[in-house]
Amino acid sequence: MQIKVYVPRFIEIPSEYLPALAKRAADSLGDRAHEVSATRGHLVRQAVQDGLLRDFDSLVSEDGTVDLVCDPGTEIPLEFEHRTLSLAELLDALQYKRDWAGMKTSAEAA
Repeated sequence: MQIKVYVPRFIEIPSEYLPALAKRAADSLGDRAHEVSATRGHLVRQAVQDGLLRDFDSLVSEDGTVDLVCDPGTEIPLEFEHRTLSLAELLDALQYKRDWAGMKTSAEAA
């Protein structure tokens, strides 16, 4: 008998990688990115596909999909101010945060 088990593990993805991961995850969904709720799983699976988490390379199947779940039972959608974000909205929020941080750093340098 074969049984697939999921073992809890903590990983670290640098914050500066999140916008690029969200963009590629949204791009892979195409027009559905505006409808699909963003989850940590989208970001982690994209990081595995991009080779950022080498310990998980064995989870990438021949067709390029990643067999990985981040939240037990179901992947919990990401929320901001009690509102569920779509992948496209998450990308916008991360891009805005990055642009804002860059503007703030530029202003401090001046």
